[in-house]
Amino acid sequence: MITINNLIFSSWHARGHRFDSGILHTVRSQLCAGLVFMEFFVYIIYSKFLDSYYIGSTGDLEDRLFRHNNSGSKYTKKAKDWVLKYTEPFDTNSKAVSREMEIKNKKSRKYIEYLISNQR
Repeated sequence: MITINNLIFSSWHARGHRFDSGILHTVRSQLCAGLVFMEFFVYIIYSKFLDSYYIGSTGDLEDRLFRHNNSGSKYTKKAKDWVLKYTEPFDTNSKAVSREMEIKNKKSRKYIEYLISNQR
Protein backbone atom coordinates (compact mmCIF):
# COMPACT_ATOMS: atom_id res chain seq x y z
CA MET A 1 0.00 0.00 0.00
CA ILE A 2 1.28 3.47 -0.93
CA THR A 3 0.09 6.75 0.60
CA ILE A 4 0.64 10.02 -1.29
CA ASN A 5 -1.05 13.27 -0.26
CA ASN A 6 -3.49 11.27 1.88
CA LEU A 7 -4.54 9.14 -1.12
CA ILE A 8 -4.17 5.40 -0.63
CA PHE A 9 -3.12 3.13 -3.49
CA SER A 10 -3.14 -0.61 -2.93
CA SER A 11 -3.24 -3.86 -4.81
CA TRP A 12 -6.62 -4.76 -3.33
CA HIS A 13 -9.52 -4.86 -5.69
CA ALA A 14 -12.67 -2.93 -4.82
CA ARG A 15 -14.49 -6.25 -4.38
CA GLY A 16 -12.03 -7.29 -1.67
CA HIS A 17 -10.01 -9.71 -3.79
CA ARG A 18 -6.22 -9.52 -3.83
CA PHE A 19 -4.46 -10.00 -7.17
CA ASP A 20 -1.05 -11.65 -7.12
CA SER A 21 -0.34 -12.03 -10.81
CA GLY A 22 3.21 -10.80 -11.41
CA ILE A 23 2.41 -9.19 -14.74
CA LEU A 24 -0.41 -7.15 -13.23
CA HIS A 25 1.74 -5.82 -10.41
CA THR A 26 4.64 -4.81 -12.64
CA VAL A 27 2.45 -2.19 -14.33
CA ARG A 28 1.62 0.81 -12.14
CA SER A 29 0.37 4.33 -12.61
CA GLN A 30 3.16 6.84 -12.79
CA LEU A 31 3.38 9.15 -9.79
CA CYS A 32 4.86 12.63 -10.23
CA ALA A 33 4.81 15.49 -7.71
CA GLY A 34 1.85 13.98 -5.89
CA LEU A 35 -0.26 13.66 -9.06
CA VAL A 36 -1.44 10.38 -10.49
CA PHE A 37 -1.15 10.04 -14.25
CA MET A 38 -3.42 7.30 -15.47
CA GLU A 39 -2.04 4.82 -17.94
CA PHE A 40 -4.20 2.98 -20.40
CA PHE A 41 -3.38 -0.44 -21.76
CA VAL A 42 -4.00 -2.72 -24.67
CA TYR A 43 -4.05 -6.26 -23.32
CA ILE A 44 -4.31 -9.78 -24.65
CA ILE A 45 -5.73 -12.55 -22.51
CA TYR A 46 -5.84 -16.26 -23.27
CA SER A 47 -8.24 -19.05 -22.32
CA LYS A 48 -6.86 -22.57 -22.46
CA PHE A 49 -10.42 -23.93 -22.17
CA LEU A 50 -11.46 -22.14 -25.40
CA ASP A 51 -7.95 -22.08 -26.91
CA SER A 52 -8.72 -18.47 -27.75
CA TYR A 53 -7.24 -15.00 -27.35
CA TYR A 54 -9.15 -11.85 -26.48
CA ILE A 55 -7.83 -8.34 -27.21
CA GLY A 56 -9.05 -5.32 -25.27
CA SER A 57 -8.10 -1.96 -23.81
CA THR A 58 -8.60 -0.55 -20.32
CA GLY A 59 -7.39 1.89 -17.71
CA ASP A 60 -7.55 -0.74 -14.92
CA LEU A 61 -6.02 -4.13 -15.71
CA GLU A 62 -6.83 -5.73 -12.37
CA ASP A 63 -10.52 -4.87 -12.53
CA ARG A 64 -10.84 -5.80 -16.20
CA LEU A 65 -9.24 -9.22 -15.72
CA PHE A 66 -11.50 -9.82 -12.72
CA ARG A 67 -14.56 -8.97 -14.83
CA HIS A 68 -13.43 -11.21 -17.70
CA ASN A 69 -13.14 -14.16 -15.32
CA ASN A 70 -16.46 -13.40 -13.62
CA SER A 71 -18.90 -13.02 -16.53
CA GLY A 72 -18.28 -9.31 -17.04
CA SER A 73 -17.99 -9.56 -20.81
CA LYS A 74 -20.30 -11.17 -23.37
CA TYR A 75 -17.48 -12.93 -25.24
CA THR A 76 -15.29 -13.96 -22.31
CA LYS A 77 -18.06 -15.27 -20.05
CA LYS A 78 -17.79 -18.59 -21.90
CA ALA A 79 -14.66 -19.41 -19.86
CA LYS A 80 -13.31 -18.66 -16.39
CA ASP A 81 -9.62 -19.32 -17.02
CA TRP A 82 -8.51 -16.10 -18.75
CA VAL A 83 -4.83 -15.31 -18.20
CA LEU A 84 -3.09 -12.04 -19.03
CA LYS A 85 -0.47 -12.68 -21.74
CA TYR A 86 0.40 -9.22 -23.10
CA THR A 87 0.15 -5.56 -22.15
CA GLU A 88 1.12 -2.38 -23.97
CA PRO A 89 0.87 0.96 -22.11
CA PHE A 90 -0.41 4.25 -23.56
CA ASP A 91 -0.82 7.73 -22.12
CA THR A 92 -4.35 8.23 -23.51
CA ASN A 93 -7.39 6.02 -23.92
CA SER A 94 -7.76 6.99 -27.58
CA LYS A 95 -4.24 5.74 -28.37
CA ALA A 96 -4.95 2.47 -26.57
CA VAL A 97 -8.24 1.96 -28.43
CA SER A 98 -6.55 2.74 -31.77
CA ARG A 99 -3.86 0.13 -31.07
CA GLU A 100 -6.50 -2.38 -29.96
CA MET A 101 -8.33 -1.93 -33.27
CA GLU A 102 -5.05 -2.20 -35.22
CA ILE A 103 -4.32 -5.58 -33.61
CA LYS A 104 -7.90 -6.81 -34.06
CA ASN A 105 -8.02 -5.74 -37.71
CA LYS A 106 -5.04 -7.95 -38.54
CA LYS A 107 -7.24 -10.96 -37.67
CA SER A 108 -4.11 -13.01 -37.18
CA ARG A 109 -3.41 -15.49 -34.40
CA LYS A 110 0.21 -15.60 -35.59
CA TYR A 111 0.53 -11.83 -35.10
CA ILE A 112 -0.96 -12.09 -31.58
CA GLU A 113 1.46 -14.87 -30.68
CA TYR A 114 4.31 -12.83 -32.19
CA LEU A 115 3.41 -9.89 -29.93
CA ILE A 116 3.27 -12.15 -26.87
CA SER A 117 6.59 -13.86 -27.60
CA ASN A 118 8.38 -10.55 -28.29
CA GLN A 119 7.02 -8.59 -25.33
CA ARG A 120 9.73 -6.75 -23.41
